Amino acid sequence: MSLRLRAVLIAGVALTLLWALAAAWMLRDMHGRLDRTLDQRLEQSARMVSGLLQRSALMPEDMDRLASPVTVGGGQGIACQIRTLRGEIVASTSGAPPMAFDASTPGFSDHQVDGQAWRTYTLQFDGYNITTADRIDERDALVRDILLAAGIPFLVALLGGLLALWVGITRGLAPLDALRRMLQARDADSTRPVDDIGTPTELRPVLGALNGLLERLAESLHQQRAFTDAAAHELRTPLTVVDTHLQVARLSAEPEASQSLHSAGEGVRRLRRTLDQLMALARAETPGSVADDPCDSVLDAVNDVLARLQPEERNRVDVCVSGSDAAVAIPHSMLSTALRNLLDNALRYSGDELPVALLVCFEPDTGSVRIEVADRGPGMDDKDMANAGQRFWRGDHRREGSEGAGLGLSIVRAIVARHGGGFRLQARTGTGLSAVLELRMVQVHG
Repeated sequence: MSLRLRAVLIAGVALTLLWALAAAWMLRDMHGRLDRTLDQRLEQSARMVSGLLQRSALMPEDMDRLASPVTVGGGQGIACQIRTLRGEIVASTSGAPPMAFDASTPGFSDHQVDGQAWRTYTLQFDGYNITTADRIDERDALVRDILLAAGIPFLVALLGGLLALWVGITRGLAPLDALRRMLQARDADSTRPVDDIGTPTELRPVLGALNGLLERLAESLHQQRAFTDAAAHELRTPLTVVDTHLQVARLSAEPEASQSLHSAGEGVRRLRRTLDQLMALARAETPGSVADDPCDSVLDAVNDVLARLQPEERNRVDVCVSGSDAAVAIPHSMLSTALRNLLDNALRYSGDELPVALLVCFEPDTGSVRIEVADRGPGMDDKDMANAGQRFWRGDHRREGSEGAGLGLSIVRAIVARHGGGFRLQARTGTGLSAVLELRMVQVHG
């Protein structure tokens, strides 16, 4: 559950409970006050009728001469009756129930008449019992109407408060959302400290701890890179010594031992190449330093790779360039390493005679550079292309004469992924395989 939703739920439940308690207390208090007010109205009505009787100077014996009780109009749920002490009804409102109220006891009382509850007040005055009454259900309906009139704004205020709380918390958590987006946009191998300018005070300890973690991580990666560089240097030296002694031994060895010494030399060279590839893979997956500037010329990197090839290998590479040269996000050394691995694979698996195509296409409209290395070797099926790029995986059952360690494509994938490029393998028409690099163009500032 998100912090925003949790805060709104906690505040909403707390406010609802508190306001519900306040509403219950208000309902009870208002009901009591309303009952007292209506009781006062009944009492005042009875006294007003008694004043009218006194002013008209009507005596009970005068009422006896009336042929029938006097009936006047009345409101719904409100009634008034005037009776003599003998119980005879001399006047009544039209809203009074057909059965006379029991007015033997002066004051307030409750009565059930025809299944309806009535609240009555009886005043004994000058030979008369004056009874005023109203229905209790009308009182309850009045309470409900008042509560409804007060409850709707109350509910609107509650919902509006929760909405305002949601918006306020959303705005309050905006720095966290900005921090999330900033961390998502960072490169996976970036160890630069997170800027805390404009960060709320509550987030600064978190950013301080995060920057401390990044600093320790950068130091650990630096030590790892230094260790791998030192280990590679220490391993290259004895390999070079062994290779030198093997060459000297082959010069003086008997023909029977020459083949064995040659095989040993090939094994040393293969081990040296595997070591170089492991070092290249380690550098590709290690966060780069500030010196890893973008490559300001793709064609310079291509020419450097071609210049390091053997003359017979160079003659087998057909280069095709489309568009104008541009800079890409990958450093020059990394791009050269990726191209060298792709060309080595293509030359090795194409045999000794078949050519290899190297296509460089600059696409300024899309802001990308596409580099394709295509061979005419045995190729790969879909399953092999899915596995290609895994460390130490080799499709030797499809490709003859493989001497690699299965790290070349792993190095290419690591380099391209680290610098935001794309890499894919695709089968060529007929036989062969194409390896395609897609790199981002960048502007190099002098």
